[in-house]
Amino acid sequence: MTKIVPNTLLLALGLLAWCGSLSAKEPITAPAELGAIPSPRVVAKQPRTPNRDLLNLVDEAIEISSRRFLVANEHSPWQIYHGLNALRREFLLELDGELVSAIDWLSTTNPYFRDLPWFEKTPHGGRAHRFTAPYHFEGHPNQSLALMVMCNLPRDHRFRVTEGSISVEDIINNAKVDLNPNEEQTWTLWFLTHYLDSEETWMTRRGEMWSLERLVQDQVKTEVTKAACGGTHNLYALSVARNNYVRKGGQLRGVWLQADQKVKRYIVAARSLQRRDGSFPTQYFRGYGSPKTFSEEIASTGHIMEWLMVAVDDRQFSEEWVERGIRFIAQKMIDHRNDSAECGPLYHSVAALSLYRDRARGMAWPNPEIQPSETPIPRAVDLAVEMPLPEKRPEAMLFPEKSDGKTPSQPLAAEEPLLLPEITPAEPDSVTDQAAEGKLSVGIEEIKQKPAAELPADPGASRSKPVETLAAPPQESLKKR
Repeated sequence: MTKIVPNTLLLALGLLAWCGSLSAKEPITAPAELGAIPSPRVVAKQPRTPNRDLLNLVDEAIEISSRRFLVANEHSPWQIYHGLNALRREFLLELDGELVSAIDWLSTTNPYFRDLPWFEKTPHGGRAHRFTAPYHFEGHPNQSLALMVMCNLPRDHRFRVTEGSISVEDIINNAKVDLNPNEEQTWTLWFLTHYLDSEETWMTRRGEMWSLERLVQDQVKTEVTKAACGGTHNLYALSVARNNYVRKGGQLRGVWLQADQKVKRYIVAARSLQRRDGSFPTQYFRGYGSPKTFSEEIASTGHIMEWLMVAVDDRQFSEEWVERGIRFIAQKMIDHRNDSAECGPLYHSVAALSLYRDRARGMAWPNPEIQPSETPIPRAVDLAVEMPLPEKRPEAMLFPEKSDGKTPSQPLAAEEPLLLPEITPAEPDSVTDQAAEGKLSVGIEEIKQKPAAELPADPGASRSKPVETLAAPPQESLKKR
């Protein structure tokens, strides 16, 4: 017994010392106070063999969705900004029977909606017009420019206003100086992280010091289930800010580590909530529901997949559950090509598909300091030239509330001609109703792209005409300014 006890004690002491050294090197958790955690090692990206079948499906879904043309001077800025988020510089608008570049039109014509300008000068630079009514202008501070981030506008890009013009740089300055901590900051972070370095600090007109790090901290504290659109925009802004920070050599520590951990927790939560068909709960992270319309079927899944496309790492991006979510959205877009759709669900779903396609093809994240030498010709124009529009055109509508569910869904094979249901003429709605309901027009009689140089100089130079059941705005709202 006298020989066993010392050996046992020595063994116990050895195990304690070993466990202590192990726990010191490999903590179960990694709180910020433990110090810096190195960023993932930057290595040359190996080309991944993409899922060709899924990519073809995604291409078809984006192509079909790009033919839901909004109408310049008819549809609201909120709607058009969402289209820009999804289709970027290739997003086209219908203007007097022709297709025009949406970004060129809103930049050069000083457009008005409901007698109010899209953009305006401020004492601190300029801004997009702020909230007036649901689905009219931006619903949250700096939402407009956040939704245009994927257009990758340079800082010197200008928007025409009544007093001359303002630049993206002016809007950045105004967003920084006018920051109000009592307002939601999700879209402010979404927008500013695209243009600012993480170390940059500034003073607001209220005398407060702010930075991207403080904006990230604000969003880390935001309760996901109480945030807009199920918290997916909060998670998207955090994910993009984290990505930009790491991309520029930042180390995940402090608030950046907290943001990374929050994003990863909700990736796990999203995967656990996914249905077998690839969709996600209609109540987002709060639980399941029973979708009754096309818009309800894609709303939560489109928002969640849009966030996941910027949140998951390369290994997760290739996993079956992620591809299943993308396939669900793409197939719904194709099967319901003739059905009514709400603006938010539709364009956030298309944005998810666009982001998936970018990553699958190894495209770099947009950088405002790197601009393309020339704008590519939109595929929608190419398609229109190759395939004439059918004689019958659908009333493709976007409702922010409820669809009547009466429009039949008739999925068509890819090689079949696009046959669209005949429309029963209806009484034209008021412009207010159009903006609130978000109606879309799909198809116009003549498809050709109008060069930016030929766009009208101001809203009074062109009168929008009724398209389908859409009524033109009252003449007094179109008077020359």
